[in-house]
Amino acid sequence: MTKRVDVAVIIYGKPYNTIVAIKTLLDHSRQHIDKIYLSYEYRQPHNDWGGLHKILDYFKLDPITFVVHRPTYFLAPDTHDVERTRNDERYRQSIMFQYALEKTDKPYLCVIHNDLLFHRDMIGDMLAIYDRDPGLTGIGSIGQCWSCPASMFFSKRCTSTTMHEYVPSKEEALALHRDNNTPRKVLDIEVIEAGRVHPLPECRLNEYCALINIDIYRANTLPVGDVGCYGGGWRGADMATVFFYEMFNRGFRFQHIVLENYLAHATFDDSGAGSEAYNKAERYWLSEQLARNYINDTFPKKAVFGPAVQLKTKWDLVKRNSWLMTIHAVGLAKKLVGRS
Repeated sequence: MTKRVDVAVIIYGKPYNTIVAIKTLLDHSRQHIDKIYLSYEYRQPHNDWGGLHKILDYFKLDPITFVVHRPTYFLAPDTHDVERTRNDERYRQSIMFQYALEKTDKPYLCVIHNDLLFHRDMIGDMLAIYDRDPGLTGIGSIGQCWSCPASMFFSKRCTSTTMHEYVPSKEEALALHRDNNTPRKVLDIEVIEAGRVHPLPECRLNEYCALINIDIYRANTLPVGDVGCYGGGWRGADMATVFFYEMFNRGFRFQHIVLENYLAHATFDDSGAGSEAYNKAERYWLSEQLARNYINDTFPKKAVFGPAVQLKTKWDLVKRNSWLMTIHAVGLAKKLVGRS
């Protein structure tokens, strides 16, 4: 079988959750996957360093190929510098998933969060959809319906599969948002007032798990096209919302599927939202311990790491601290020169 898919994972903490995500994805969809791109952010939450080395060590006897990318910048999802994104490759490839989206040699890239647990062959079913409809741009979960006033959680005017049918005027969209207390009400109203009405501000191809058509993506997004990269914010409500808005309004199509039929998200965090753990250390470490317990209770290979992982982690810290000292020294030198 020809493998048509590469996978991209952003490593921002949660190494044990990440091992579960990769292991269960491979258990169900290995036959479709060639490479896994790991983008290891140079900032890590709660001083949890060494995650990359744990992941690579755990899979060192697995035939899967890993490609490690260390982004130059740690970019928040509100990226909006179009010209720098177009012209500065290191900056652009620091945007979430962008390195893999540019480097993969496969027709499709599967982007995933690092806190998923798969229980079916999702990629196989997604590829079957592409085989029937090769003009699709992306397949996954459409819409942050939990945050949208048009959704079934609020006014019941729109769903993930009918979002193309509910097309309000600007005035109607503003009234709808003003009348409902959604989590990002103020920001969503600002987006509409700036001219982005439909798809509504919270709508997107959700980035926690999606399969993207690479040819369509590259032809239309920076640096070749003029649509902002998938993982950027571009002054929208959240990452991927402006990408979705621009592509949808140019006639490109997306297919919604119910991801819960294939996976669980933030399984080891009882908040149901993996981002909660990044702000609360106690929740973070509990989630990691539960994920490690799951590995040791479920898989033949246990999450046990030797001195080599510790040494690589310490060496990474030495390099990082040296780099930070250099940056600070250069900054101080510039200030002193400026005063003289």
